[in-house]
Amino acid sequence: MFGSFSRVLGFAVALMSCAGMNVASADEVRLEDGSLIRGKIKSISGGTLVIAPDFAKSDFKIDMAKIENFSTDEAVFMTTNSGATFNGTVVPGFGNTISISSLHGIAAAGTDEVADLWRVGDLSPAERALQKKDRHWTFTFEAGFTGTSGTTDFAQGLLGMNAYNVGEFDKLHLAANFNYSETNGDRSQDNLHLIADYEDKFYAPLQWYGRTDNGYDKIAKQNFFTTSALGLGYGIIDQSNWTLNIRCGAGFRYESYEEDAGIEDVSTPTGDFEVNHRYSADFGKIVNKINYGPSLDNPSGDYVISHESYFETAYYEDKVGIRIGMSNVYNSIVAVGNRHLDSTFYVKLVFKIK
Repeated sequence: MFGSFSRVLGFAVALMSCAGMNVASADEVRLEDGSLIRGKIKSISGGTLVIAPDFAKSDFKIDMAKIENFSTDEAVFMTTNSGATFNGTVVPGFGNTISISSLHGIAAAGTDEVADLWRVGDLSPAERALQKKDRHWTFTFEAGFTGTSGTTDFAQGLLGMNAYNVGEFDKLHLAANFNYSETNGDRSQDNLHLIADYEDKFYAPLQWYGRTDNGYDKIAKQNFFTTSALGLGYGIIDQSNWTLNIRCGAGFRYESYEEDAGIEDVSTPTGDFEVNHRYSADFGKIVNKINYGPSLDNPSGDYVISHESYFETAYYEDKVGIRIGMSNVYNSIVAVGNRHLDSTFYVKLVFKIK
């Protein structure tokens, strides 16, 4: 609220600052413990202030509850919890107050009343909310080398592409992954996966999903395979940087083998049980996924379990990353001479287009 004694002192401090008694050459954030951080304030949103400090390469994210006051050395846009919007230079007030100086005069507010701050040329909160609702595409391209132990031991090269179409409540993931290698002149890996995964969270935390994985694996002597599933999911955790959900559904699996594989083709209805976990931070993200697909005709003798975990760094505003991970696939039915479990360890260079 305006008009309190602290606000009056805030006006006085602001006037002295504008008169040249306290001219700042950079933005400043003063914490409750007396610490002072100088740099460039990028934004305030959701109770968090983001500043690029002079002494570090990475941005700092600070809880607004830990901030006494702050200042900027140029005009910014700012809104308060009451919905008031200002455009001007922010100067520190007395105690937990700030003042904003504009062509229309000087206004003061408590630091805890600041809801949003953004720079000239950046999106406003309303524009960001609208953009979040708009459907948009994101693409990633992957290349790297892997080492595998299991049916065969070898080094390999790999290529991959992912496309994500994200709406306000749903997401479509399309992927193409190709792996090929030779060991001592012999082909040791040759497989292709074409993947589509769709989920709709309109009734969150409840969701429904559909997915399919198609391709071939010459080393497993599969001329063609396809796995599809449809079911329901539940979002246990659904935050912007942390998600955990479970899926449960039913589907169909078909595997066509070469004549010398020693086994018949597989064609069976299946169950589909999956756990997905994702955690993102400034340094990158951690992803874990495990899926269990038993045959409904013979659940104890015909099933596939797949798992993947990886850590991915974030560089250049999350446009380039290094992905380090491993995947495991256990198939209870395999061609003669092959092992049931294949484990793959990999390092990928990932490029992102947003």
